[in-house]
Amino acid sequence: MTVLTDTSIVRRARIEPAVTLDGVSKTFGTGSAAVTALRGIDLQVQPGEFVCLLGASGCGKSTLLNLVAGLDAPTSGTVSVTTSRPSFMFQEAALLPWLTAGRNVELPLRLAGQSRGARKRRAEELLELVRLDGLGSKRPHELSGGMRQRVSLARALAAATGEEDSSGLLLMDEPFAALDAITRDVLQGELLRVWEATGTTILFVTHDVREAVRLAQRVVLLSSRPGTVVGEWDVSGGGEELHDDITGRLRQVITSHAA
Repeated sequence: MTVLTDTSIVRRARIEPAVTLDGVSKTFGTGSAAVTALRGIDLQVQPGEFVCLLGASGCGKSTLLNLVAGLDAPTSGTVSVTTSRPSFMFQEAALLPWLTAGRNVELPLRLAGQSRGARKRRAEELLELVRLDGLGSKRPHELSGGMRQRVSLARALAAATGEEDSSGLLLMDEPFAALDAITRDVLQGELLRVWEATGTTILFVTHDVREAVRLAQRVVLLSSRPGTVVGEWDVSGGGEELHDDITGRLRQVITSHAA
């Protein structure tokens, strides 16, 4: 069961959503070669909310993240993001091997024009937040896979929140999928702790129902391609019954597509 934070208060205040998708569709190619990845997506994510996008491989989850990040444009519909500096975290840590952990975290702050002293302090704060304090001088090859993902998380938070603002948007594309089960379990717990500490808005892609139920406040299920929203669950108070309900619906989606 996921413990809700003060974001429930944000919902009641009915402030402007952090992310809004209104009738969003995305088609790649033209004519007979055209492939529609998403169709008619309506979705809102509130500031500080943790939402998991769940669906089978190829249903358009990553495409949706790219649209929210502004890396691509929808074929139709509108995407609105009101938070500052959306940032990405991927399956691979994608750290620059010639930079130390600290310098990797500093990179987005450097690109944003922050002074050397300010970005160094912020990097140290974020490495401490992800329990890597004292390891800022290590290079990626000196760190374990789980540690590299922690550095990647710290860097993504630096890009999303800047030096003081904690209202950013973090887009996570199956960031723990390549890790072993024990490391994945530890980092899921760490992500929840970091989210509760920062209030960052998170849109998290996964195909793992158990991961979605553990992490999210809300789970949104996409159909098989073309992806559209076919289910939505509030995770608060959920347990095995909720897990089984979502799993059953996901199986229906996959089965209907195979048929």
